[in-house]
Amino acid sequence: MAFRYFAYGSNLWPPQLRSRCSSAMVIGKAHLDGWRLVCDKPSTDGSLKLNIRPDAGSVVEGAVYRIDDAERQALDFAKPLYSPVLVEVDGRPTLTYTYEGDPVAGAPYDWYAATCALGAACHGIATDRAHVSAVPDPIAPGIRPATDDDLTLIQSILSHGLSAMTDRYYVHPGDYAWWVYHDDPRHPDHFSTWISDDSGFVTVDSLAPFEINVFTRPGVDRMPLVRWAQRRLDGRGEVGWVSRADHEIVRDLEAEGYRVVNSDRSFSWDLDRELPSPELPDGWSLRAVIGEDEANPRREASHAAFESTMPGAMHLQRYLDFMRSPVYAPERDLVAVSPEGRIAAFVVWWADASGVAQIEPFGTHPDFHRQGIGRALIYHALSEMKRAGMRSARVCSLDMPRPAGFYAGVGFTDTGPLDWWGLPARPES
Repeated sequence: MAFRYFAYGSNLWPPQLRSRCSSAMVIGKAHLDGWRLVCDKPSTDGSLKLNIRPDAGSVVEGAVYRIDDAERQALDFAKPLYSPVLVEVDGRPTLTYTYEGDPVAGAPYDWYAATCALGAACHGIATDRAHVSAVPDPIAPGIRPATDDDLTLIQSILSHGLSAMTDRYYVHPGDYAWWVYHDDPRHPDHFSTWISDDSGFVTVDSLAPFEINVFTRPGVDRMPLVRWAQRRLDGRGEVGWVSRADHEIVRDLEAEGYRVVNSDRSFSWDLDRELPSPELPDGWSLRAVIGEDEANPRREASHAAFESTMPGAMHLQRYLDFMRSPVYAPERDLVAVSPEGRIAAFVVWWADASGVAQIEPFGTHPDFHRQGIGRALIYHALSEMKRAGMRSARVCSLDMPRPAGFYAGVGFTDTGPLDWWGLPARPES
């Protein structure tokens, strides 16, 4: 079963609401008669939030969502100091929230106002929600939700970091593109990105385990963005992609009570090295995917390699959406093909102006394990990277014997752990 919910503030932005209720689906723009939009509700972060109050002659523009009943408690939890109220929208009972206390003076934070405006624009609603002036958030002044137009800026921050060759770990610009354009359709909008001027950004993954990833230009302090994102996640976030060699962030995280909760490993390949020649049995080929005609056999190999539980039709559409995205480079989507025409292994590699290439993803169908097929495809991909002018290649792996052992076994250099840091669980009140 499900209920209808009327959003009028930051929950107008789908990623915001879905970070709280993953089942939320937009029904459409709507109007709430007999209420007035104001900004007078105190927030736990010290700012004000939008509110609605009864007013017979007024109308509030908003949007109606459908949410599974099981997530009602999560929505209540995300609305401290608000009271749930059942209203009539489009002739049907609909849940919304109102603050019934005395009006409070102050202002909303800039990021909250920007989120409300972005959400309003999504639904064709006037973006100036309550004609109030916002103020900078003292934790992270100037932060705002990213849009599709920010992809170039975000990737430039990452590329700058890769070029600087510091102890900080930067995900590859291609990695970020993969996150955005190959997102899991079963959990839409669980991943959001927030820009801090042009100096850095933070991604917040609100799907458990909740994840915070902060990347700034070299020399820019990352902890303000960590604190800001952790406040959004009520202290439940794990700060990811932290190199154990990055003593600055390790020191800062330890000082605030964080501890390592999980780890991956990073591997690299110096492309100035001599590359082994791919060796395959007769009749095999190493080449790029031949367009959408091969989308289904390509995704079948991926589905099996990663033991995916996603339904086949959804899995195929996800891959097709990636192929049709602006970040897809067909010449870098490589496969190993058996004499019978089966795609046995696959790899996507990403280039960057820094000269650093990234492998993401790579896998081999279980039917072809331990036959040297994946090894041959990796060597072929490395040769393509070198031919494209890349100086080094990277890949990340689970910190487990089988995947880590594979990369070490084919000749990658183990460059050390990448840690995820979390705060101790708070006792139940």
